[in-house]
Amino acid sequence: MNPLRHAARSLRREFLAGDLLTVFAALVLGVAVMTAVGTLVDRVTLALGASAAEAIGGDLGVRGREDPPAAFAEEAGRRGLRSARMVGFPSVLFHGDASQMATVKGVDAGYPLRGQLRVARDANGLAPEAARAPPPGQAYADPRILEALGATVGERIEFGSGHVRIARVLLAEPDASGGLMEMAPALIVNRADIDAAGLLGPGSRASYRLMFAGPGDAIADFRQWLRPQLDGGLRLVSIEDAQQGLRAAFDRAGRFLALAALLAVLLAGVATALAANRFALGRIDTVAVLRCLGARQRDILSALALQLLLLAIPACALGIGIGMLTQMALVEALGNLIPARLPLPQAAPMLSGAGIGLLLLLGFGLPPLLRLRGVPPMRVLNRSFSALPPASLLAYAAALAATVALAVYATGDLPLAAWVLGGLGALALLAAAAGTALLWGLRRVQRRLRGPWKLGLAALTRRRGLAVVQLVGLSLSLCALLLLAVIGPGLLGQWRDRLPADTPNHFLLNVQRDQAEAVDRTLRGLGVAEPDLQPFGTGRLLAINGRPPQHRQRDTDDDDDANRPVNFSWRHTFPPANALTAGRFWEPGSAAAEASVEEGWAQRYGLALGDTVTLQLGEQERSFTVTSLRKADWDSFRVNFFLLLNAGAVGDAPYNLISAFHLPSGRTALLAPLAREFPNVSVLEIDAILQRVREVIERVSQAVQLVMGFSLAAGVLVLLAALQATAGERRYDSAVLRTLGARHGQLRGAVLVEFGALGLLAAILAVAAAAIIGVVVSRQLFELALVPPWPALLAGGAGGVALSVLAGWSGSRRILRTPPALALRAFL
Repeated sequence: MNPLRHAARSLRREFLAGDLLTVFAALVLGVAVMTAVGTLVDRVTLALGASAAEAIGGDLGVRGREDPPAAFAEEAGRRGLRSARMVGFPSVLFHGDASQMATVKGVDAGYPLRGQLRVARDANGLAPEAARAPPPGQAYADPRILEALGATVGERIEFGSGHVRIARVLLAEPDASGGLMEMAPALIVNRADIDAAGLLGPGSRASYRLMFAGPGDAIADFRQWLRPQLDGGLRLVSIEDAQQGLRAAFDRAGRFLALAALLAVLLAGVATALAANRFALGRIDTVAVLRCLGARQRDILSALALQLLLLAIPACALGIGIGMLTQMALVEALGNLIPARLPLPQAAPMLSGAGIGLLLLLGFGLPPLLRLRGVPPMRVLNRSFSALPPASLLAYAAALAATVALAVYATGDLPLAAWVLGGLGALALLAAAAGTALLWGLRRVQRRLRGPWKLGLAALTRRRGLAVVQLVGLSLSLCALLLLAVIGPGLLGQWRDRLPADTPNHFLLNVQRDQAEAVDRTLRGLGVAEPDLQPFGTGRLLAINGRPPQHRQRDTDDDDDANRPVNFSWRHTFPPANALTAGRFWEPGSAAAEASVEEGWAQRYGLALGDTVTLQLGEQERSFTVTSLRKADWDSFRVNFFLLLNAGAVGDAPYNLISAFHLPSGRTALLAPLAREFPNVSVLEIDAILQRVREVIERVSQAVQLVMGFSLAAGVLVLLAALQATAGERRYDSAVLRTLGARHGQLRGAVLVEFGALGLLAAILAVAAAAIIGVVVSRQLFELALVPPWPALLAGGAGGVALSVLAGWSGSRRILRTPPALALRAFL
């Protein structure tokens, strides 16, 4: 016997029979989804690492609310490093009667140190060119500024107390950090113009940065020298900082994609195992005949294994091709959430995808074939057959572990895999236990039943092992389908609903106390119902429980948190867009020195109820006891603070006022008189940010729906494979019963009872598991408080029961059309 020739002939003959086609489809789906998601994650990771220095405008830097000392640049020059100074702040620009909020960035002659500053001579961006810092009196403006102001290149715009001339249109700046959440379009000017305009006085919201560039060894040595020189108000800027904004935006998208990919791989493995098990059972008689004809056992097993391997080669190739096409579609769907210049796809994700396919095949397809080693030649004359050997169970466990490990490696999200796969694993165990207990109970109940109920339940109890396997497969597939079709869109919808139509889209900063009444009156005149001007103070965090504060989750470049600046506010009542998680909030009339801390800030410093926080508030030093912890909804775009103090115990701490409010789109220009009357007040329009967040959600939704298509297809495969797992046995039972005089209606009713009972129990388990997994995953990984959508979940469970019954009814029609003699002959 030639195993390879026998395998090739058998594959051509049996490919379209059903079981091998299911295995083939499962392999294609598993390879495609892991290739697509793995390639996308790999390309984004490489792009982030390659563009990190360009995204911060240098190799190392110092940032803070104060201008870094000149001694830093002098020391860098002595070490052969180049340096550049930058300062950025929000400001309102004017051109005639038009106004526009802009992020003004002042740079010196050394800018940029890394990357290219790209400009053009007109707003169309034709003939782009690289440029250095603008000379004094000139500026590079984002096209949105020109459009909003109705200005053109060469015209002058009002800038602080003076004017600058628009010399070029700004196309790209190297230190834009991906541009994901820019507060306003950028205006780049010379640092000398900012100093002359008088915009950097007390109370300004300026952020200073001193960047350095040079050889890697020199940068590393300079970092060691620089770190001890920093006081509490200055921090190092490293290339890791450049990735935070993009990674934060890509993180939630990546987790949604990983959820769909992991479910697809797991379901593909279950479908492969069910189909391969049915394939192996169908080969029992063939193996027995071959053994009678003298074929060696190892040759028979080799031929069957080669048959699966020959099936895997085109499946992996097709899966990789589909995965690469899908990856291109994902890049298009995610758009500018990811870097514009992605590197070419690497071989590693494609090899990982192919590895997934081989693991699915060998791990889930090979164990059923191991059962055929025990088929004796006497099987031709009797129906004896060995049970599943222990080696097969070990192979299943090893395959599952290896598949999960490779899937986690490809998606890069261990916590998500642990929660989701752990939940599904618990569901499988629960389904097996529930199925065993149900069958034990049915054996005692069925004796008292009559007609189709007795026949249907008897069929379940007679094939207990296969019935439990079917129940586990049905439960997993239904749960995964509910996670994808109900929980996934629910999470995306809740993420989208966190930005209602009246979300605050404007901020007022640096409002002085004596301006509060006039500003409040102006805002109410514009239709703002509750301007809610809140105090905004900046002090120093001196101590926690009498000791210098230490950051528990320390960044590598943070040396000491003592004496560091901290922003805070105070109020009498509990703030909106917050939830109390521990302790109690002070009474409105209280004068006790109490503090309420946001739970993220509390974890950062290890704060607990009863701890004491010591602050420097202007010229005074005060201590406050932590009496409550809060969870702030940062996605609400309201004014939130890490640290809130009891207004009755603050005293005369210096402060200004801040407000967040909503104005209908297009009415921002009405704030121009306010900005002119109070030049110190900064008006931030964040409509662009809100639109960006909504765009992120929509793009993530499109990408996730694309990957979910693979997962849903894998779930359907599992469902069909599970429902067909006992088709052969039911055909034999039906033939025997028809020979004994059973009517078609009785047999059809028995099948409907059998599949209805399986489907109902699987639906109950799947709905409960999907709700629990969805709530846990949403809270632990997506930071969303998902309320299980019970109507949709119950409708999905009912659909699963209906599909189970429909599959049983459809299968019974084929069985009943087969003459009993032919059906019995196939089993003799």
